[in-house]
Amino acid sequence: MSLLQRFAQLPAHEQIVYALTAKLAAFAFVLGILWVMLGLGDQSPAADNDWQASVLPKAEDAMGLYVTVAEKPRWFSESGMQQTKPVEDPAKALEGKPESLRLTGLVTKGDTRYALFVPVIASATAIGKPSVLQFKEGDKLVGDWQVTAIEANQVQVRMGDETRTLKMYQPKAN
Repeated sequence: MSLLQRFAQLPAHEQIVYALTAKLAAFAFVLGILWVMLGLGDQSPAADNDWQASVLPKAEDAMGLYVTVAEKPRWFSESGMQQTKPVEDPAKALEGKPESLRLTGLVTKGDTRYALFVPVIASATAIGKPSVLQFKEGDKLVGDWQVTAIEANQVQVRMGDETRTLKMYQPKAN
């Protein structure tokens, strides 16, 4: 049985409803096409579009740009423009300190334990080099800091009389 034969078997009031629905849908479709063709849409013509492609900074500039954006005042003060202090590069503050490296893993190979570190702030000179650094007891970590002990979830480092413990991230127990 074809679709037209089934339609003919419907009661008259249902035939009227379906016919009107089909006519309204066709009218709306034609009206939509005319609307777009006449340029009455909500988008401006391509020549008036002010869209610009995003430009990403080079990898070594990203931290400086982040600091500039994060530290720059965004609001006016009552006395006028806020005076900005020169922004200190966070990489300079961490330079030569054990906090410039994050402990990411501990590995045992034979009788030797190794601590695996990742630089907190990647430097521009490290491009193409492995980002995971491996140290064993007695190795120089950064600056004059030396690895003195590698334990189950932490590493102890020492410089002169000062000793620090670098702990690996431990998830919270439920």
